[in-house]
Order: sequence, then C-alpha cells, then structure tokens
Amino acid sequence: MAPLRKVALVGASTTGMANLGSFVLEELKADPTFEVTVVSRKSSATAPDGVKVLKLADDLPQSELEKAFAGQDAVVMTTNFQVFGQEGKFIDAAIKAGVKRFIPSEFGSNTRNQNTLAMFPMMGAKAKVVSELKAKEGEGLTWTAICAGMIADTGLTTGFFGYDLKEHTATIWEDGNQKFSSSTRANIGKAICGVLKHPETTANQYVFVSSFETSMNELLSALEKAQGVKYSITYTKLKDEVAEGKAMLAKGDFMKAHKLMLAANLLPEYGNNFVEEEKLWNDALGVPRENVDEVVARIVKG
Repeated sequence: MAPLRKVALVGASTTGMANLGSFVLEELKADPTFEVTVVSRKSSATAPDGVKVLKLADDLPQSELEKAFAGQDAVVMTTNFQVFGQEGKFIDAAIKAGVKRFIPSEFGSNTRNQNTLAMFPMMGAKAKVVSELKAKEGEGLTWTAICAGMIADTGLTTGFFGYDLKEHTATIWEDGNQKFSSSTRANIGKAICGVLKHPETTANQYVFVSSFETSMNELLSALEKAQGVKYSITYTKLKDEVAEGKAMLAKGDFMKAHKLMLAANLLPEYGNNFVEEEKLWNDALGVPRENVDEVVARIVKG
C-alpha cells in the first residue's frame, strides 16, 4: 500500500507546554514523501514557512473542517486539552472528506491500559476518541493511536519529572529505580512519519514507540553529568504523591493532579514500560532508539 502522502496537521502551534505540533511539522517537512497542510484558527499566530496554511473560524466548525480535509490522505492531531471533547467533529469531517487515516492526539502514556485510565481519569478523554474511531471503522476511515511514553524534553524542562534544572534539586519517588518509557518530541514526529509510510500494517491499532526506557535515578545521573553539578535530592513515597494528586483532582486542580500521570508511569502493570509490557514498533516505523545521556545533554544545552 502506498504511503499516505497528503497530510493535514491540526495543532502546529509553537506555544503551549509540550509544543509538540511544531516538532511534528518539522519532521514531516523534512521528508519529501509528504505534502503538508497546516489547519489552524484564524486567531492563531501559527504561520510556518514552506507549507500551506488554512485558517478556519476560531470555533472550528465541522463544515470548514470538511473543506480543509478534502483531498487529504491523513489527518494528524497534535492538539492539547483545549480540544478535548470536540474530537468527534474532526472525525466526522474526516469521514465526509474521504480521509483515509486519522491519527488522534495520543503520543503519551498507555491509554488502553485500564490501570492507567483509573489512576488519571483525564486520560479517559483520549481513550474515548479511540473508541469513537473504532466505532466508525466501517465508514472508511482508519486510525492509528501512537503511544510514546512521557515526553523527555518537556518532562525535564517544565519540572514535570521532579527536577529543577536551575536550582539543581530533584524529587525522587521511592528508590528511583522504576523504569518507564519516554520519547523526545522529534522521535514522536518520526513515529508519525513511519505510520504514514506504513498505512497497511499500522491500520486500526495502537503502536508503541520510545526513545528509551529510563528511571528517575538514571535521569538524575545524566543531568549531573551534563551540568557538572551534584543535585540536592528529596525522596518521597509514591502513595503520598498519589494521595496529594487525588486531592488536587477532587478540587479540580488538574495541573497539580499531574502527579497521578507520573505515578501511572512508575507502577508495574500500568503498561508504561513498553519494552516489558508492550511491543515496540521502533524498528518497523524507522524510529531510532536514543541514548539517555546524549538526550539530556542536548536538552540542558537548549
């Protein structure tokens, strides 16, 4: 089956915590296989060079999405929480436009694992999108959900992983040796390219990729090596962090409840050590494995 060449990318903004879309766009642009169209809101400042940009009304009406998706082979969503709950109209627009493949905004933890969904219910929104795609497979649209683990770049620079790169402090959960999967944003872009180049083998299923499996201690060692300093370490219990995360979730403080997502990645049987608990697709999709020390050094250098 020929590659899915014409790609509509929704969510290519350079703003936001993860800023994933801009990295995906660069990987797609770098591969001559693809012809990319960026779909964004009229109010968005997104104006990337070298690709066609379609500006739609800010509420992204389905009728405008259908026109934007017309003639496209695939729709790739790299949107954030602001679009959660609205994905249905993107799916329906893709079906009516005759799109062949829909790649939802997954790219993180294992959302087909019920333990992970129970720990951090907000991930259920992503699982719901996949359920809707499954229900509409008979209407001509295929899908691929890409799980890439926690994003290494933003996990380190935003403090999500528990490291302060300026103050050289670290919060280590338990003994710090629990392994979890993680990917760089560039590698997520490569995974998307790989899926689009292998539409037959990746149709209607989850695929799992990672740059590496690592631990809090391994990341700490890499940071100390890259920065040439020793970090001040605080140790914490996973059960205490989970209790605090659940309390924040109950208050509606979803940003502070992110601890629950980290917890789901550190616990066994939650499906987030892909080497141990899933099948890695790196080789099949042409996604390179990376070295933890090299990635961390690159992040520190900026």
